[in-house]
Amino acid sequence: MKPLAPSDWLIRVAPLIDAVSLLLGGYAAWCLRFSRFGPPNHYLLALFLAFLLALVLLPAVRSYRGLNWHRPLRGLVSMTPGLAAVFGCLMVVATLTKTTAEFSRLWMAGWMALALVLMATWRWSAGLLAGRERPRIVLLGCGRLAVEASDRLKALHGPDAVLGFVCMPGEDQASAAPNLGKLAELDAILASSAQEATELWLAGDSPPDEFGDSLLRQLRMSSLPVRYVPDLRLLRLLRHRASEVAGMTVIELNATPLDGPDAQVKAILDRVISLALLLVLSPLLAVIAMAIKLDSPGPVLFSQPRHGGGGRIIGVLKFRSMRQCDAEGSRQARREDPRVTRVGSILRRSSLDELPQLINVLRGEMSLVGPRPHPLALNREFSGRLADYMQRHRVKPGITGLAQVNGFRGETDTLEKMQKRLEYDLHYIENWSLWLDLRILARTAVSGWIDRNAY
Repeated sequence: MKPLAPSDWLIRVAPLIDAVSLLLGGYAAWCLRFSRFGPPNHYLLALFLAFLLALVLLPAVRSYRGLNWHRPLRGLVSMTPGLAAVFGCLMVVATLTKTTAEFSRLWMAGWMALALVLMATWRWSAGLLAGRERPRIVLLGCGRLAVEASDRLKALHGPDAVLGFVCMPGEDQASAAPNLGKLAELDAILASSAQEATELWLAGDSPPDEFGDSLLRQLRMSSLPVRYVPDLRLLRLLRHRASEVAGMTVIELNATPLDGPDAQVKAILDRVISLALLLVLSPLLAVIAMAIKLDSPGPVLFSQPRHGGGGRIIGVLKFRSMRQCDAEGSRQARREDPRVTRVGSILRRSSLDELPQLINVLRGEMSLVGPRPHPLALNREFSGRLADYMQRHRVKPGITGLAQVNGFRGETDTLEKMQKRLEYDLHYIENWSLWLDLRILARTAVSGWIDRNAY
């Protein structure tokens, strides 16, 4: 299988990975050349200088342009000008400081060879990863622009990348195949698609504003990423995040910082912290499990179907807190709800019933911080009443969130409460940062577990 083109976040983080490859290659070359660890200071200084130069010079000489930069062999060819610039600068510095004689020539040759091997290796690995994450795109449009976009995407990602075309109002349904239907049928098309779509691409021949509110309503009802392939003459009128895919300029209409490279750091931290918490809290989890068993018959854990990231259905784990497990999730718990057991009442008020969701985080289905997952029935109700409601499913749901630490936990029995929770969720998605996550986790640890609205 040929390697696929890299995603946008990989293009942004590639200079850092190459700089680290240079650093590790030089260190390993020194260890091999001198058969010991711990290079002297002037070698370490050279490695650090090469790291900084790579971060600046490799992007500056356009080492990551084109469709082939990420391939092991062709990518190294595109790296040649940048590497020449890095090592040329090092030679100039060594000459000016009269330190060229202090560095081993064999070490220099080994450094270059090992760095190239590391750069080729991570590019090969990225190609395999991209192959597993092949996009499945539904094109909104069936005119000239949509057909051109389809041809380019298929040439890049393979014939299965485009699931089909959805015709916009006024377009000829016979002009592109496979034709999936009309824009008004988008919800049914996505629900009945044989292959689960991962992206929507808006590629109509007419500007989006000509379709009025109907297009906006359809896009808001979907949790999938939406990319817009514009007429280049309109670029100056649009202020959303632009990127280049398959040689085409596209604009992501509902971009979030969580689509960027920092999201990979968030995912790693989620798994590390959740594993640590499961180990530390294992005695408490065992005590809770025994209390549930002694209090009422039924399983200790149960799984609720909820919307995960991108609107996918996941099974969210919880400690059973009601007498009938299948009743949980059918509607929100209310004050003095007769379904809640004695132990369950304590668990719900303290939010200890949510602790099994650390397993969901470890699986990659949830995050420690994010919009709380709601019952599917609740999502169906409010998606028709609040315009941007389904946008909260653009990211993975969380065990805690910005809305929860600001007092919006528990039952949302009025439209105003849900509107306020939605505002906090959307603010989190649009303004996410690792620092914001850490603040929410700290507030949750201090005061976020007990709330008068949780019952």
